[in-house]
Amino acid sequence: MGVKRDEWRRFSRPVLKTRRWQVLRQIVLERDGWACVDCGTKRGRLEIDHVRPVRSNPELAFDPANCATRCSSCHTKKTRIECGHPAPIRSPERDAWAQAVADLPTQPTPAT
Repeated sequence: MGVKRDEWRRFSRPVLKTRRWQVLRQIVLERDGWACVDCGTKRGRLEIDHVRPVRSNPELAFDPANCATRCSSCHTKKTRIECGHPAPIRSPERDAWAQAVADLPTQPTPAT
């Protein structure tokens, strides 16, 4: 009566371990300007997302047109929606706060 482990395995894992993937990853990062295609962030860990999942489209695993750079937060949101979870509901106040944080300078200002 339990869920089969195969339903939850990561189909992209064998792809991500190849040298070909490492080269493609660099190409996609450079193409997308080293920024998340959803929110534009350049901070934190950037991930390469398969736009159409490998589990249902294995032939597109190494297609640059099927790849996009995403920050870990945006990648997680997209993956959760693909897996059937509801899209997060965000308030205008939360969006304003997120924008204020994103606008903070990334370099410390020199002491005067």
